[in-house]
Amino acid sequence: MLKKKKMRTNQFFDVRRFGMMCRRELLEPWKTHLLRFVACYAVLAVILVGYGMETYNHLSPGTPLEYSHALMQFFMVIFYAMGMLFASSFMERMKTKTGRIAFLITPASAFEKYLSRWLLVTVVFIVAFAIAFGLADLTKVLVCRMLYSNVAEQITFVPWSEVFTHPYAGWRLGVVASSFCFLQSLFVLGSVIWPKNAWIKTCAALIVILLLHVQAVMVVYQVRGSFHRGFYLTDEDMNRLVIGVGIVWAVFNWTLAYFRFKESEIINRW
Repeated sequence: MLKKKKMRTNQFFDVRRFGMMCRRELLEPWKTHLLRFVACYAVLAVILVGYGMETYNHLSPGTPLEYSHALMQFFMVIFYAMGMLFASSFMERMKTKTGRIAFLITPASAFEKYLSRWLLVTVVFIVAFAIAFGLADLTKVLVCRMLYSNVAEQITFVPWSEVFTHPYAGWRLGVVASSFCFLQSLFVLGSVIWPKNAWIKTCAALIVILLLHVQAVMVVYQVRGSFHRGFYLTDEDMNRLVIGVGIVWAVFNWTLAYFRFKESEIINRW
């Protein structure tokens, strides 16, 4: 009986144990999660209310309102930035010696610990961001309708239906999703490598890599004199390339982060 129980605790993945691990990750630091959610909501609310006040202040009754593409683009920038910021907190539980010991003695496999943290900074973040954006959009509508009662009927929510019904909506969502996964995976990997100040160190490393890449491209350009001009890609081919490369690199970074995470259970024990 004892032997059978020991074999169970050494399993690579157990659904019940994984569920308990996810519950612990969500409930124990609930104050931290709540503060981050409120901060995310506050940033989005300030942006949307400010945009609404600037837009509706010059809107005449009966004039149709068209949302600026700049708002959508700015929304994506905030989404990426917050996603990377949350991803950099992947190893925050192991910043201190006490936190490392408490995390390492948790009765779960390394894969279960890693997957629970990954779900928290990826799936849970996306859901929380969507809820925060919805609440911020509701705040914008309520505040602006009180301030500009003469055009209250024209003050509406952000028309996301237009985004999802666009002819190229599938490609756009694919590019956004793959780009987000790629950027998020970089900061997950950076957090595993540098548990302390992961955001700053990962940003610095990416800037250095980007500068080296630009320098290498310039050297190749100077050596060859010009790039080959006979190679063209259609928009669909470019979208496929971006989506494919983004997903491959994201999976590679997540996998590398997992193996580095397993090593950290021994390296960072003391």
